[in-house]
Amino acid sequence: MPPRILSLPRFLICCVNKGYRMYKLSALFMAFALAACSVTESESDDYSKWEFSGYVLDASNGKGLSGATISYQNSDGKSVTATTAEDGSFFIDKLPYGSLTFSFSYTAVNGKDTVPYAPKVVTVGSTNESSSMHGVVASISDVVRLSPLSAGISGEFYIRDPFSGSAIPVKGAAVWVTHQDTSYINLDSKSFGTKTDSLGKFKFKGLPADSGLLLNIAPYAYKDMRFTLPATVLPRLAASSSKDIGRAYLQQDTLVTLPFRIKASNVMDSGQKGYKDVSPLTVPYFVFNEAISDKNLGVNMSGDSAFTIIPVVKGDTLFVKHDRPLPASTEFTTTIVAYTKKGNERIEIVLDGESAFTTGRGLYTVTSNMWPENEHYRATFSVSDTMWVKFSETLASNAERIQWHYANGADRTIYANGYYANAKAWIHTDTLFVQMQDTILDSRTPGDTVGFSVTVYAKSGLYLENALFKTELVVPPSSSSVAEESSSSTPISSSSSAD
Repeated sequence: MPPRILSLPRFLICCVNKGYRMYKLSALFMAFALAACSVTESESDDYSKWEFSGYVLDASNGKGLSGATISYQNSDGKSVTATTAEDGSFFIDKLPYGSLTFSFSYTAVNGKDTVPYAPKVVTVGSTNESSSMHGVVASISDVVRLSPLSAGISGEFYIRDPFSGSAIPVKGAAVWVTHQDTSYINLDSKSFGTKTDSLGKFKFKGLPADSGLLLNIAPYAYKDMRFTLPATVLPRLAASSSKDIGRAYLQQDTLVTLPFRIKASNVMDSGQKGYKDVSPLTVPYFVFNEAISDKNLGVNMSGDSAFTIIPVVKGDTLFVKHDRPLPASTEFTTTIVAYTKKGNERIEIVLDGESAFTTGRGLYTVTSNMWPENEHYRATFSVSDTMWVKFSETLASNAERIQWHYANGADRTIYANGYYANAKAWIHTDTLFVQMQDTILDSRTPGDTVGFSVTVYAKSGLYLENALFKTELVVPPSSSSVAEESSSSTPISSSSSAD
């Protein structure tokens, strides 16, 4: 041990041996004494190093696992790996003071067959309850049990109809398995989740051969009633075998009422969570538990731009039609006020938050030779060049349908139709082509900007409003405007030119 740690105890022993009587020590002296014994000041010494040892066992049969891998990070942040001996034992020494996290993993190889084991993560510290108060480093021992992923279970879920008492299979319900051990690591989440089939049956493979597993099933809706079942503790599973746990019945949840009267929709899932990337052309519909009246019906959908909605009721289904595509990339909150057709009961539903749906991008520009990031980008254009813009969908083939608007911020606006037409345009599948005419060079100088703002339409019915494109204009020296300017400023006679 370092001399400075032993110096104080030796002094005290010496004093006792010589017959000194020490009735009290000052608080200041004790503080210096404790500081001298601090482990943290000697972390670089052997005194601050500790050992971690134990066994890695097969949880299914209690046998030691030879060649199991143990990995951790040392004080330098470097990964260190150790393996277990033939009996599954391990010994790791010279560990730095403090807590460390160890990962245990193993794969059994039998010829061409391999059986993975579920890994575990264990965090241990260099001090225990009794030693930590004195800063004493203690050795740690532990037994880690790894489970082979070769077990399976099967079973079926049913409910009883409260009115008829008949047994009804739970169809399409989410079923999953969890582990009570928090150190357990699930490497393959797909093998721990499934759904019941049309007969209410389910089956799992690749589960850990271990105890402490829980079987879970999501709440199930049937005839406006909700059925649930608490997590079920599974019996200990055996390696390389599957256990049939039989039939279980979900219980009617009388304490929970369904938050909505909507049982189906094309803009929400069954859990009332709104979809993302809904097409702006989609006509939202909502299916209620019973038929609703079209009288005194109120429907509102919030959005960034004005559009008219036309609610249409067909039995138990409400269709929210609209006179134009919904705004793109917009979240919509839907409010519905309706009355049931049978009992004239008032229903008010607000679908906001997670129940709101969001539209996709709709029609948008993909690339253009007017953009710097395009590999065929042109810094400037003249009348001999063709500008093009590629869109996300096939455009309506009639170029006359394109609307040309004033290009804000450009020195000259390009129009391909109407009285101010100074360019021609055509469409090929998803691309718009624009070629300027000579008239756009009138009174232009090099460096002037030109641009066009268009509203284009796709074959699907989507459209993009006021898409703006700008670039610089090249005025060739031989253009009429430049030539006239040169002739007016510097007259040249035929004789001087001959010279």
